[in-house]
Amino acid sequence: MLKLLSKLLGRDLTAPPAPTVEEEETLSDAQILKEYFSVSKQNKQALRRFVSLITVQLGVKESQRLTTSVISHLEPGSTASEAIENGILDDGQRRGKWVLLQVDWKATEEVEWQANELLAAAGIADTWHMESSTKATVPHALLEFSSWVKPRGLRLLHLDLGDDAYYALLALADQLEEIVQAAEDAGLKIQESDDFEREHVHD
Repeated sequence: MLKLLSKLLGRDLTAPPAPTVEEEETLSDAQILKEYFSVSKQNKQALRRFVSLITVQLGVKESQRLTTSVISHLEPGSTASEAIENGILDDGQRRGKWVLLQVDWKATEEVEWQANELLAAAGIADTWHMESSTKATVPHALLEFSSWVKPRGLRLLHLDLGDDAYYALLALADQLEEIVQAAEDAGLKIQESDDFEREHVHD
């Protein structure tokens, strides 16, 4: 009977009804996050490379631990910046093996001890003493530290994680280009000190 009606009406009544456009386009929140707001495979590989490069001085075990921690925070809808913040800053780095300096925009007094943690992790025996007054701005203090490490074969790189704090890490001068490229490929905003100075210091 259905086949006869199908012939008369010109369509197959035995087949399941085709989904409407609205039904086809309805996605769950999780599907939307995965489809449109997830870090790409290429970005993820670059982020893994970036974290491996900036933690190499900590030894294989600690470098792998932090890299795994960061990548584990790349959930659907998250960004590379969030993965860095959650994987390194919130529950990752440890005293004696500091990777990323994090200072509130007005907490200049926090710069010196964290800078020296970075030096210790990089194997630099010298201690940096901030000459700027603690009333100086955080950018001024960071630039002073940047000038101090430069003759020692290191460079200070600045990450913008999208909030009002300042983030910085040390890199060997001969690894600078590779680290910057990996960061940019991962979707991170990274600056060398000259660019950082132009953006943040206006006197």
